[in-house]
Amino acid sequence: MAGEKILIVEDDEDIMEVLALSMKSANYIVSQATTFQEGWDAVAKKQPDLILLDVNLPDGDGFQLAKKIREISDAIIIFVTVNHLIDEKLHGFEVGADDYVTKPFIPKELVARVQAHLKRRVATASQQIIKLDQLEVHIDDKMVYKQGQLVNLFTKERQLLFYLIENINKVLSVEQLINHAWGFDGTADAKTLSVHMSTLRRKIEDNPSQPKYIQTVRGFGYIFSNKD
Repeated sequence: MAGEKILIVEDDEDIMEVLALSMKSANYIVSQATTFQEGWDAVAKKQPDLILLDVNLPDGDGFQLAKKIREISDAIIIFVTVNHLIDEKLHGFEVGADDYVTKPFIPKELVARVQAHLKRRVATASQQIIKLDQLEVHIDDKMVYKQGQLVNLFTKERQLLFYLIENINKVLSVEQLINHAWGFDGTADAKTLSVHMSTLRRKIEDNPSQPKYIQTVRGFGYIFSNKD
């Protein structure tokens, strides 16, 4: 697949060149930005399908930019950064990232990750609407409404939630959920998954500390339940 729009937000000229050439060689349409402000403007104007985002920008923090982007865009966000600590990676996922790649990176591997994310994004689902008390789940366009209001879901949250819903009342293991959302070669682990489940519960549950829908099956995984 090709032709999708990719925005690269990176202030290092050499890394920008490598990223741009790698994405163009895979037949993606590439836009470039070197600052927080340029990146924000480009998201609004270009409406990219995927964003490769550095954390350390000359005029701002990439984490803050990702959080701001999530207010207007559901584009896939992949951090490409020297920040390698696990807490920084988890923070990246918390603000809406779909993947986190540390520098130095292998261009071919990054291209493969981009292709995998874009492929999963366009996967189709059957036309169906499920109503669960205050929730209304639109299977066809992968939208969720709570008490009539659209729930703002990040890409990974949406993938996890709809995988659980498509297997309603069936326990899915941690490994199954990680493989579905991040792929077999992804960098996510059980802690990363737990962070995403926690944010999902805050968005769709009336009482996240005592969830009705997304329930933990200790020692195994999670289940989406529609039983009282």
